[in-house]
This record gives sequence, structure tokens and C-alpha cells, in this order.
Amino acid sequence: METEPLLQKVEESAESGVKKSQIKNLLLGNMILFISTLAVSMFSPAMSQYLYKRVTEDEFRNQTLAGKGPMNQTCYLNTSNPDYILQEKAQQVTADKQMQFTFLRTSLAIVSNIMLGSYSDSVGRKLLFVVPLTGHCLRFGLTAVIMYWNLDINWFFLPEGLEGISGTYYAMLLASFAYTADNTPATGARTMGIAFVEFFKSIGSAASETATGYFIQDVNFFYPTLTATLIVLVDILLVVTLLPERNGIKKAKSKWITPLEGCRRVFGFYVLEGTKRKRLCFVLAILIFVFTALPTVGSSNIDTLFKLNLPFCWTPEKIGYYSTISSVAQQVIGVPLTRLLQCCCIDEVIGVIGSVAIGLADSLQSIVSKDWMMYGLAGIKTPSATLFPVVRSTMSKMAPANKQGSLFASLAVVETMCSLVGTSVFNGIYQATVVVWRGMVFIVLGGTYIVAAILLVVYIFVSKPIRLKRDVLKVQRDVQQAQPEVPHVQRDVQQDQPEVPHVQRDVQQDQPGVPHVQRVVTVHQGTQTDITVDPDKHVHALSATDLEVAEVTRASIHVHAQSEFGEEDGDNVKTDG
Repeated sequence: METEPLLQKVEESAESGVKKSQIKNLLLGNMILFISTLAVSMFSPAMSQYLYKRVTEDEFRNQTLAGKGPMNQTCYLNTSNPDYILQEKAQQVTADKQMQFTFLRTSLAIVSNIMLGSYSDSVGRKLLFVVPLTGHCLRFGLTAVIMYWNLDINWFFLPEGLEGISGTYYAMLLASFAYTADNTPATGARTMGIAFVEFFKSIGSAASETATGYFIQDVNFFYPTLTATLIVLVDILLVVTLLPERNGIKKAKSKWITPLEGCRRVFGFYVLEGTKRKRLCFVLAILIFVFTALPTVGSSNIDTLFKLNLPFCWTPEKIGYYSTISSVAQQVIGVPLTRLLQCCCIDEVIGVIGSVAIGLADSLQSIVSKDWMMYGLAGIKTPSATLFPVVRSTMSKMAPANKQGSLFASLAVVETMCSLVGTSVFNGIYQATVVVWRGMVFIVLGGTYIVAAILLVVYIFVSKPIRLKRDVLKVQRDVQQAQPEVPHVQRDVQQDQPEVPHVQRDVQQDQPGVPHVQRVVTVHQGTQTDITVDPDKHVHALSATDLEVAEVTRASIHVHAQSEFGEEDGDNVKTDG
């Protein structure tokens, strides 16, 4: 006689919703990202504008401007003025120097993110947060030293390289998205979870950029950089002391992962694992991500230079105002819009809407000449807040629960490469066209987003069979009440009633090599599924097309899905055998 029930009662399935403890984890993880973004967004404009000011000093040979001082150079309007020509040259030199720094930083980050993502699935997420935060601290601190003593700008290669080794801000995003995936089910809840990551990131950026504008305008470049360093130190302390590690970490067989093994783990989704159709869907999804990330991460420096000069000649304070309004508008409108649109269309369609909106806005930026036009473009961009969450969530839902770190590592690596390539390409276009047509580069940026929208439409049709097979009817916890005729798993098979077949206690006796499940979760919702009873073996779930997609070991609780796409269950499944 068995004294322990084969299946333990579960409080709540990962698929049935997000637990209270998981909500706390999500809030803490988002808060850590928020604080990190505050620091990064305070540092980035200070660094970019300081570099432009130093290069301008070199071009004008004006030694009366203190290197630590505020941004106060003249915006020349007369194109025949020799100083105007020097100012245009200063923009070109600054763009070239920024491209060199980006190349060094991102080249090193590519390798770092591959290894960080590979290890994170077995050693946990804390390391994934601490490493990039340490890199931020070193970069910001050393940059503050260079600014304070007005050292040669080539010294910036040192802090840029150190942050590249630590994975850069993309490793921080990798940690945040992987941690969100750990604490959300593979449903629309994950899309909303990732959308909230983007929300906290954007709000942190907006708040910081406003403060930084005042800092630079009224004080100097040194203090914003020093403040960013101190903020990162606080963030590291929060991660070490408060961030809970995810449960069920599977220890790595080997403590050392070679770069080749790391690449296999990170990029196996696209070439090695799953069916041909699933691999094709992964390839399409990563292409969509590429054409979304290229203009997003590769044009930030250009956008700053565009606003600092004709036809706007904005001050750093005004740039901060605009960035705040644009970011807040996108998130305050975009996140609720995502949830609203989920009621009537799939996530991929929401992504198409966002991609078209930002593509149109960037294309129109090429011809704007008034301040009110720029603020109008910020309004057009508001649906684009849905774009990145949709693409990330779409890929995350296709990947197994135990490979979320590797998946987001692949996205971090690709995003890092997009920063490298995008900065080089778009800075090159800007340098070549700044004298002829300053806004031409924005036509290219807008066209890149439109390509992403077209690929999303293709993905919708290609992935339809996978969505139908993955979205099996969700089995509720109270199936027993809704379907009383479905039997419970008995501890003693000898007590079976003749008219009601029971599930055998030991699956291995009926199906050699198949472990019996101790705790199971629900499958994804979508298509209709018929649950039938096999009197000799188990309860089975058959899809509407009669394809066996799930093994039900306790129908009154949950379903353990074993489809042709692999294990579609989750973190709560425990097997023996």
C-alpha cells in the first residue's frame, strides 16, 4: 500500500497564472533594471555631449572653454561662415570617434554575452545581473576621472573596453528578460511581463535624461557621470542582498563551458533543434529582431547630433525634455494599448502596428524643421512601445523553460552586433550626407522598420501551424468539478472500481522507459482537445486533428504536454526514472 500520493497538490500552476511570489520577483527585477537605466541614461548623454564639446574645442582651438564645463558652444546658422564649416567637421569627427568606441565595446560584448547566457541557465541569474553592473561601475567611474582631469579623449578606450568585457547594457537586458521569463507562463502574460520591463526601462531613461539635461546645463559633465557611478553601486548592493534566485536550477555537468559549446547553446534554436518549420520560425523571428534593433540601437548618437545642430539647435536641457515626453508617452499609451489589442488580435499583429508606426515617424523626421513637428512625431511613435516586447515574447514562448537564458543571450548578442553594425552604417550615412541633406539617414532608419513589419507578416503565416499545435486547451485546476467522470489517480491500484478505469500508479510498468510524473502543469490554451481514458495505461489528450499531444497523469489537476515540439511543460514538472 502506497503511503504517499503519487501527485502532490500544487498551490498554483505556472501556466494558470503568476503567483504572488513571482509578482514580487518581477517587481524587484524591474526595479533593479530601473535603477540601472537611471545610471546609464544619465551617463550616455553626458558622455556623448562631452565628447562633442571636446572635439569642437580641438577644431576651434578654443582653450578658454573648460573641459569640465557646461555645453555652451554656439550653433552657427550662417552656412557661409567658416565657423559653420568647422562645426560640421566637428560633428563628423565626433561621429567617427563614437563609432570607434562602439566597435571596441560591442566586439568584446559579443563573446561575453554568449558565455553569460550559457552559464546563467545553470548557475542562476544573480551573476547575470552583477557582471554588467560591475562593468557599468568601472566605465562610469573611469570616465569621471578622465573628465575631471581633462585627459586626452583616447583614454576613453580603457573604460569602453572594460564594459565590453562585462557584456554592456545588453547583458543587463538579457538578465532582466530571462528573469521575467522565469517568473511568467508562456502565454500572453509573458508578453505583458516583457512589456513592463520595457516600461520600467523607458521610464527610468526618461526621468534620468530630464535630470541630466539640468545637470549638464547648470553644472558640468563631471557630476552627472559621478552620480551615475554611485547609483550603480547601490544597484549592485540590491542585487546581492535582495534579489531571490530562481528555483529548480539544474547544475551544469561541467564547471567550464567552451566558447564553441556556448555558441551551440545560444544559437542551436536556429539551426539544430526542433522541426524544420520551428527552425524557420526562429530564423524569421531573429531577422525581425535584427531589423528592429538596427535602427533602434544604432541611431541614438545621430539623433542627439541632429537635435544639437540646425535646424533645431536644442540645448541639452531641451533634449532632455523631449526625451522624457517621448518616452513617457510611448509607455503610458503603449503598454495599455498592448493589453487592449491582445483582446482582439495576436501578438504578432500588434508588432506589425508598432513597426509601421515608428517607421513612418522616422521617415517623416527627415523633413521636419520645427519644434512642434518633432513633438508630433513623438505622438506617432507611441504604438512602437509594443514592438520589442512582442518580438522578444514571441521567441521566448517558442523556447523551453530551461533555455530562456540561452535564448535571451542570443538576442543580446544579436542586439550587440546590431549596435556595432548600425552605428557604423548610420554614422557613415550621416557623415556623408550631413552637408547635403541632414535628414537623409532617417529615411533609411524608417525603411528598416518597414522591412521588419513585412517579415512579421510573413512570420504570421509561416508560424500558424505551430501556434495551433502549441495552443492546446488549457486544463483548469478544478477539472474534477467540471468533469467529474474523469477519475483521480489512486494510491492503490487494487481498489479500482470495474466501471471506472484508473490511471496506473507506476507508469514504467505499463510503458518501459517513461518516467511517472510527480507534479505537472497545464498546457497552453487555444485549440480544442479531447481527454479520453485508456483503461490499460494512462489518460491521453488528443487534439482536434487526432494528434496525441499530451500525457495526462492527473486530469483533475493539470496536463503534462509532450508534443512533437519537445517539452512544453514548465519549471514545476518533476519526474523520476
